[in-house]
Amino acid sequence: MGDEDEQDTGAASAGRRRPGAALVALAAGGVLGVVQTLVAQRFGLLSFEGGRTGWWVAQLVALSWLSAVSVALGALVPRRAGRTDPRWADPFTLGAAAFGGLLAVPLASSSAAWAAIYGGAVPTSQVVGHVLVGIVLGVAAGAAAQRYRPVAVGLVAGAVVAWVTAVVSVVVDAAPPVLGHPDLGLGATGRQVGALLVAAVFGIVLGGAWSSVRLDARAVAASVGPGLVAAAYLVGLPLTDADWPWSPVPTALLAVPCAALFAVVAGWFGDRLRRRHD
Repeated sequence: MGDEDEQDTGAASAGRRRPGAALVALAAGGVLGVVQTLVAQRFGLLSFEGGRTGWWVAQLVALSWLSAVSVALGALVPRRAGRTDPRWADPFTLGAAAFGGLLAVPLASSSAAWAAIYGGAVPTSQVVGHVLVGIVLGVAAGAAAQRYRPVAVGLVAGAVVAWVTAVVSVVVDAAPPVLGHPDLGLGATGRQVGALLVAAVFGIVLGGAWSSVRLDARAVAASVGPGLVAAAYLVGLPLTDADWPWSPVPTALLAVPCAALFAVVAGWFGDRLRRRHD
């Protein structure tokens, strides 16, 4: 009887995390951290220019967000590959993804060092600090995403939306964007309105398209992406020693319930229309 219990326990333990899951998370976290940092540098999202204080402060917050996304998504890869038990948050894969995310440190630090040669004013210690902040946020987000599917869906969708918004902002305006705040041409007010508009559209699309789950799950999914952006601001901004020309924190926080609300409204109307057609 004792041998059977030990075998059952071992089988349950093996079922939660298959061999190689931590290595997959390590590789995924490292690759995502490196690739996202390189792409962000390529598009000027991490240029750390010293001429305009607000830009490099915004880029430090974006760096925290990039690190968080790398770790959280890296921790999700083994789960999607069927290597972890979806009923549990696995600390081993979370830790491995966090360790892989540290590969972003030398890349971001070198970017700040090169910027300093041309007048940049970002201390390397702040760059490292914001990467570490992002890793902590990513571990928290990844743990929730491993356990709850709506969080995982919202995390991935929110990351895609934030990236697309940032790249489009650079192409249109040729200036480093403020994370989650596209420029509508009206200064700070335009950026704040843009943040709420992006959140509303994101909520409408997610709530209307994801009809296979309940409305509350869609609301949770819609709030995760803006929530991670808001967390990056709340934790990352106090670490900077420069003045911010305008505060993006209020609209970053308002974007969270805004996305959830529009997801519920769009989902409710969409469900009613589908029921009528059925």
